[in-house]
Parts: sequence; structure tokens; C-alpha cells
Amino acid sequence: MSGAPIVIITRPEPQASEWAQALQQDLGPRAQVLVLPLIEIAGVEHPAYRERLQVAWEQLPETAAAFFVSVPAVEHFFAAVPDAAARWNALQVRAWAPGRGTLHALLAAGVSPERIDSPPQDAAQFDSETLWPLIQPQLAAARAAGQCVLRVRGTDDPQPDAIHPDYGSGRDWMGEQLVQAGITVRTVVAYQRQAPRWTDAQREAVRQLASARHLWLWSSSQALQNLQKLLPQQDWSRACALATHPRIAGKAAAAGYQSVLQTRPTLHDVSQSIQSWL
Repeated sequence: MSGAPIVIITRPEPQASEWAQALQQDLGPRAQVLVLPLIEIAGVEHPAYRERLQVAWEQLPETAAAFFVSVPAVEHFFAAVPDAAARWNALQVRAWAPGRGTLHALLAAGVSPERIDSPPQDAAQFDSETLWPLIQPQLAAARAAGQCVLRVRGTDDPQPDAIHPDYGSGRDWMGEQLVQAGITVRTVVAYQRQAPRWTDAQREAVRQLASARHLWLWSSSQALQNLQKLLPQQDWSRACALATHPRIAGKAAAAGYQSVLQTRPTLHDVSQSIQSWL
């Protein structure tokens, strides 16, 4: 396998290792699958963040739905209180999941399937834009009842902003649409993200990977940006990228990858795309 092309999985752990194991089984000796997480995720530690998490749970009776931006948003939100699933299901709050991973995380957390809204399995894409028409019928009732929507997201800053402690980081298309629709949106930061910290030896090893025709799997624009910051002068003209969303594909193309492929963000579709690339 030493001469086989390498497929680099950049997702956070533990998803990176889970995907790598499944993909290696599919690909066999035709490719080597390497785990290289480019986002490190942890629960929030600052007392202000933790306090706001508790407040968010206390305010659930006033909440029509919660929009979870990612798998870690689900995991760290439901880890914040005991008997979280029972409390959630008793209140019948709806849970919005833009992606399949987020959907599965909600089910694993114990949320009743009938309370979850997510794009169908055969959707062309899994994102906020695809989810939006599915949840629009709920908005009139939320406005009439004076209920808000809770946005559960992460932050890149371990120190909360004094004025907007729960603003968080990342794309906010859904929040903007909800505000325009007359819905009050509350935000809670459930986890924090950071780029990995590399030694000089690790940095050089990744530089060698980047200098060859290997395939980088990108499911996050932030992960791609983290790598560019870690290797700011790197030439990507020999590397290939496989992106799970058009936005990410555009950023990979702008970074100078030799070729940029797109795929739906499911394990099956990613595997098929990799096999077509080999």
C-alpha cells in the first residue's frame, strides 16, 4: 500500500476516524486513508458560556425549535444537563438538523424522530437552504405563540464577548432568514473550535503530503482555512480536493488545488467519488 494514493480525512474526531475506517474498507489496497483532523473541538470552559447553556435549557418552554449547526452542537448541548433527552421530548421542542450527521447525532442523543426536521436522504444537498422550506410552515405558529428559535453553535474564541457572549462563529444564513421572517432568534455557544497545534516535524510531514497528488476530503470551510493558516506558503497545484458542498469547493479552487471534485456529504457518495478519482 506504500505506493498507493492517499486520501486525507480532515473532519474533527471522532468522526474522522469513523469515516477513515469505513472508507478504508471500501477502498481496500487501492488507496491509503489517513486521518488528519484540522479542527479540534471541546466543550466550552468559560463560566459565562456554561451559564448561558444552562439558561438556554431553562428557556426551552419558550422555544419553538432549536437549529443545531453541527454534530458537536448536538453533543455538547445535550451533555450540558442531566436527563437532557427526557426534558427535551417532554417539552416537544422541534430540532432542526441541516445535515445527516447532525440528524444522527440528535437520534443518538435520544430526541424523538418525529420532533426532528432535516432534509430527506435523497436531497441534492444537506444545508440550511435545503432545510429552510421544510421548516417554514412552523414559523407562523411560533410567531403567534411568541416563541423563539434557539440557534446552537460553536465559537472560535474561548473568551466570550462582553456584549454578545453567545454570538458564536460561522455562517449564519438560517439566522438571517428567521429574523427577516419575524422570528426572535436566541443563540447559545455549546462548544469551541481551534486549529490543531503542530510541531515542526508534523508541519513538515503535512507539507510533504501537500506536495504530491493525494486527495484531501473537505467537509468544512473552516478546516480548509485552518490548513492554509498552518501552511501559508504552500503550493497546492499537485494536490486534489473532494468537497462536500459547493461553497467549500469554491474555496478549494481559490486555494489552487490541481483539481476540485464535489460530492454529496454522505459516506456512500464520498466513497463512490473517491473510487471514481482513483
